[in-house]
Order: sequence, then C-alpha cells, then structure tokens
Amino acid sequence: MKIIYALLLCAFVSVVGQVFAQLDRSEVLSDVRAFEVSACKPSKNSLVTVWMEKRPSRKDNSGEAADMQVAYRASENNGRTWSAKGIIDLPNTFGTGNPFVCNNQKGDTYVVCMHIGQDFFSGNISLYEFDFDTKVFNLKSVPIKSSDNLLDKPSIVCHGDEIHLVYVAYTKNFRNAVKYQVSKDKGATWTEPINVFTDQTITYLGPAMALVKGNQLLISAGSYGSKGIFLTRRIADDEKVRFDTAKVVGSISQKLGSAMTELTTRGNDLLLSWQNPHQRNEVWLSMSRNAGESWSSPHLITSTGNLLSTAFGNDGGIHCIYSDFIDQKFSVNYRALNDNYSVAKEMYLAKPIVSNTFKEYLGAYQKLLVQNKELFAFWIDYPNNSTLKFTKWEL
Repeated sequence: MKIIYALLLCAFVSVVGQVFAQLDRSEVLSDVRAFEVSACKPSKNSLVTVWMEKRPSRKDNSGEAADMQVAYRASENNGRTWSAKGIIDLPNTFGTGNPFVCNNQKGDTYVVCMHIGQDFFSGNISLYEFDFDTKVFNLKSVPIKSSDNLLDKPSIVCHGDEIHLVYVAYTKNFRNAVKYQVSKDKGATWTEPINVFTDQTITYLGPAMALVKGNQLLISAGSYGSKGIFLTRRIADDEKVRFDTAKVVGSISQKLGSAMTELTTRGNDLLLSWQNPHQRNEVWLSMSRNAGESWSSPHLITSTGNLLSTAFGNDGGIHCIYSDFIDQKFSVNYRALNDNYSVAKEMYLAKPIVSNTFKEYLGAYQKLLVQNKELFAFWIDYPNNSTLKFTKWEL
C-alpha cells in the first residue's frame, strides 16, 4: 500500500511540476515598460498583439499617462516565433494609447487607438489595418477627431465588412458621453457619432462591445462614483442607428468606487467583468448564457487585483487571468471556473514575489485567448519593469 501511495504521489508531483514548468516558460515580447495589451487570433495559426508602452522620453516611476506609444508584433505559428516590433505613434502629441485589436471571420485585422493632442482635450481616434505580408499596421482612416474633447478608451468589433466603434468623449469639465460609430466598408467611411446612453447625468467609464448570434450588438459601460454597470443593445433598424434603454446589470461597491468593463462572447454566452482601471482593487465577473437577457449574481475574483481578462473554452468553460497584489506580493494568476464560479483549476503565470513599490502608472488590460485546448496569455510582469510576456500552454 505504501509503495502504491508513493508511486501515485510521485506521478502527481511529476504532472504538477510539468504544468507549472510549462507556465513558467514565458517569453518576453518587449522589455520596454508596457501598460495595456490587446491580442486576437485572425486564423488557426496566427496571433497579433498590440500594447501601450512608454516612449523613450518617458521617465520611469511616473504616475502619469503621458509619453506613451503603441507597439505590436505578430506570429504565424501560434507564438513559436514573432515578427519584429512595430510602432504606432504621431509626433508632437501628448501620447498614443488604449490600443484594441480585432479581426473578422476572414482574418482581416484592425487596431484602433487614441492619439492625444498637445492639448490633453484634443486629438483623434485612428483605425489601422494589418498587412500580413509586411507585418505592418497601416493607417486606414480617422473615424473621429476633436479640438475640445479627450477621446478615450476606443474599442471595436468586426463582422464581415462592418466595424463597430465605441469610445468615451470627455469635455474639459469632465462630463462625458459614450459614443458609437459604424463603418460598413471595412473602415473606409464612418457614420456620424451618436450617444449610446440617454442618461447624461452619469459619468461613464470603460465601454466594451460584443456581438452575439444574429449579429446583435451589445455595449457595456461602467461609471465613476458607484453609479453601476450598464448594458444596452443596438435596436435593429435599417433607417436609424439607435440603442435600447440601458439596464443596470451590476453594482459598483463603495470600496471599488469606479469601474470599467470588458465583454467576452461565445455564441450567446457572455462574460462581463469590471474593475477599477490602474488601481489594485476588487475585480468582478458576471455571466449570461442567453445573449445578455439575464445575468448571474456577480462573483468577486479578488479584492486586491486588476488586469482581468476572460475567455470561453470550446466547451463553454470559463478561463481567466489577472494580476494580484496580496500582502505586498505580486502575482499573475490563471483560473478555470465552473458555472457556479467554483475554481476547477488555478495556476500561476508569475509566482508571488515581494513588491513594495506601486508608484508606476498601472495598466488596465491583459489578454487571454483560447483555441481548442490551447491557451495564449499576454501579460505584464509589473515588478520586472512591467515587461510584456507571452505564455502558451495546453489544458
């Protein structure tokens, strides 16, 4: 009996050791301080990732968002090798940031980002298309520009020739509105911006979009001041672009204070998460299995983390990565969750390490992708100069 137990124990330790060794084998995609990362899978074997990083002129340990640029790399073999790093930026600007990358069913890949003018409340949102031959993002169009608004947190979803764009426009008195535009010709031309939410007394934060079956568009947004987590859907109307009355699908705790959102979809399954950008605080998750008609009770992932990214597996299972800062220790965690949010599996991408300094501007996004039984994680190693890392493993 003791021999059998010893053999089983050795087998268990061997398997666990292999799994953790695999997750520990991360690759550095950029050793320049990174702050936010987005990624997509245009095809079975390809990956494209974009991120916000410091310009060479930026001083480290700065709590400000100035002097940023967008960088990107691509892989044609699921991350075994990567193209050289490319840069998206404009001269004589406050910064370039908030990149979000997306592809359609054919693999056409686009990134949207904000260019902040020399005056903080000015600039534009630009769309770039990826050339897979040259591995370069080329400017496609400028959907919106402004001389008196900060255009923040752009996000896109793509379907066929359509590209949907959402962002927040801030005035100088810090009032804002969530704006929506759509292109039906792959980003060549755009509709005029409209307000997504009718209640303009709320100061919104961090909108996100998702397409469910039937090409129905959903938009979520958080808010400042614990006003709530909001969700609306575009009304099918060939004559006019309009949205349904928003409903509150989650609350923002007093501890959290303010929250931005992220939406993940698979068919009619949706994951809606919210967290306070750039802060170590509560991270929440809710799920819908009926295209957003109803939602589960919110689940607290952690009370001391940020940079949550979620994804559905092929079987509908929930996967997520997030950064945590427990007891002055930093880690990047992976979890597989059941429908009741019980933890089916939990591992480290970055094991806990003491980090007593949290002065640098924290990012807002990491990214997890799932394809069949393979997982692809793009994450930020905060104590190690906020290095951008890539980890790939199998379930």
